[in-house]
Amino acid sequence: MPYNGEKNLKFGVFKSLCCGEEIILPEGNTFPYCPKHPNLTTLWKPLVGDRFPSVAKRADAASHTPRFHVKDRVQVVGLDPNRGRFGVIVDITESPTDYIHRYEVQFADDTKARYFGFQLQLFQAESSRSA
Repeated sequence: MPYNGEKNLKFGVFKSLCCGEEIILPEGNTFPYCPKHPNLTTLWKPLVGDRFPSVAKRADAASHTPRFHVKDRVQVVGLDPNRGRFGVIVDITESPTDYIHRYEVQFADDTKARYFGFQLQLFQAESSRSA
């Protein structure tokens, strides 16, 4: 395993053994110290496999639309202190590393919290439900 100060021989994603911090390091660059432990020798373990999407997968992932939309009224259904509360989606973000949507929900008291789609359920008023 490479350590800080060594030259990287192959582009990749690496994880520090000290605390699990992950970096992307191009070929030819020098392995850094762990950002969380800058004065200690850092061993970097290469991460391999299908954990990180390739550019080709990104193009396919772009075709996926968010489950919810800004202004949708939702209820928190996941294990969370706000479980059962209703709110409105005010922002949607997508992480460039995992391509999963995160939804920022604003509650009636103006507090906000961020959720994954599986933690939310679209709210439909009784009058709008079909019989």
